[in-house]
Amino acid sequence: MIHRFPGLLKDKTAAGTIRWRVRVEGNRNKKIAIPVGPGEPSFHEHYASARLGEKLERVKPIKVKVGTLDALCDSYLCALEQKIEAGNASPLTLTGHKSLLKQACNLIDPAGDRMGSLNSDIPEEGFIYILDSFGSRTGAADNCIKALKAAYRWGEKRGHPKLSAVFGISKVHKSRGGAVQWTDEDFSKFMEAHGQGTMARLWLLLSINTLPRIGDVSCLGKGNFISREDGIWIEFQPSKKGSAFVAVPALSGFLDELALHGDRETFLTNDFGNQFASSKAFANKIQKWTEQAGLPKGRTQHGVRKGAAALLALSGATQYEIMSLMAHTQAKTSEVYTKSVERAALAATAIRKLSGIEF
Repeated sequence: MIHRFPGLLKDKTAAGTIRWRVRVEGNRNKKIAIPVGPGEPSFHEHYASARLGEKLERVKPIKVKVGTLDALCDSYLCALEQKIEAGNASPLTLTGHKSLLKQACNLIDPAGDRMGSLNSDIPEEGFIYILDSFGSRTGAADNCIKALKAAYRWGEKRGHPKLSAVFGISKVHKSRGGAVQWTDEDFSKFMEAHGQGTMARLWLLLSINTLPRIGDVSCLGKGNFISREDGIWIEFQPSKKGSAFVAVPALSGFLDELALHGDRETFLTNDFGNQFASSKAFANKIQKWTEQAGLPKGRTQHGVRKGAAALLALSGATQYEIMSLMAHTQAKTSEVYTKSVERAALAATAIRKLSGIEF
């Protein structure tokens, strides 16, 4: 029996017990058995790994004591899995939080004890110790504290400590500007390297048309087409929590390129004609395409968003127009793309006024 998870198979063994297996993406003949099914703890991790051709070993869980950090984190992650099944949270959140919380719990404190075995009413010094354990990886350190805050926030009304000291821990990472913004030259070189009829070219045209995040771009397909009086539109709800609904006209360049590709549910597919198994798998494909185009390492989906937004600003798009296209819900998030352009325009106006003054 095939379920809503691509490649997931459910059958019965000769003994009559339920067996779950997953087809490896791109190889229908290879199937990997997984120990759990939908709705069970750790299903998403086992399923995603099997689609990539990897088998996760099922580790015997540590028996946790009530009131410990282990107990809090385990309960929170279990609740998060239930939210995913209900469609109210992203599997990516679970994957990230699970890894970071596990790292925090397995950290050995100065007294030689696992942090997870300690009472969950940890003082500020304990969270600073966790933060410092990441060393120069300040971004990961902040993400770990963010995951801990989410766990403690969830646990406040469920018998766990209230007003934990974790909420007073400040970020330590200093942003370096995030993803590298694509330049005009990057766009041109990519289009020259990937001609008409290629999946790479279709991806870039779709990305320029809709400015999607990595978690959404490979999921878009003909189901997102809406016919209106003024033509075909692309509409979708971004998967990132809090994002605004996106509705934009389909550009002729994208539609012309799409016409060169076969009819399928999703616009973008892997080398075997299937939907990409995960955002990570698609990100790896983007890296391959950019490498083939001779672009510097580090050109990503988010860099395309930033580059296209900058081009929009230079073309005269307002802060709120960019905000709508990028699914931002706060104007200040889109202001970064228009601020420098607006300042340049004001400076040009000012200097023209200055040129009329006689000295």
